[in-house]
Amino acid sequence: MRAALMGIALLLGACTQSADEAPPTADASVEAEVAAANSVQEALAQMPPADSARAAGVDFRGVGQEPGWIVDIYQRDRIRVLLDYGETLLDFPLPTPTYPAESATQYATQAEGRALTITIRRAPCEDVMSGEPYPSTVELVIDDRTLNGCGKSV
Repeated sequence: MRAALMGIALLLGACTQSADEAPPTADASVEAEVAAANSVQEALAQMPPADSARAAGVDFRGVGQEPGWIVDIYQRDRIRVLLDYGETLLDFPLPTPTYPAESATQYATQAEGRALTITIRRAPCEDVMSGEPYPSTVELVIDDRTLNGCGKSV
């Protein structure tokens, strides 16, 4: 019983604010939102705009929705993935592609304990948000998470 009372006292103590601590202000939550937005903008800035992606070395770009993601396959050295509406930016080494089926190209790679497999199928695709047509479907598997979208050579 004493142990239970001690546990409750510790929990209550952790939940109460000390007199020296000010309660969170609206300014603090606004600052946190601004910091998060800046972080997303910085991640998005790492992805070249569509009209200059080829000049930046991108060969193929895939996009998907819910949650929003972009994958750029560079011509020479890497694959860059932007996940969760810009919250996560990852770089992977560019592997030699394989061709598991007719009209399909697959890239399987790993970096920093994360696994990535991209399968591109040459089949018409329409972006679910914009309705924009693409010549390929893209399946992106990051660790155990599967995301589907569309893509094209840039």
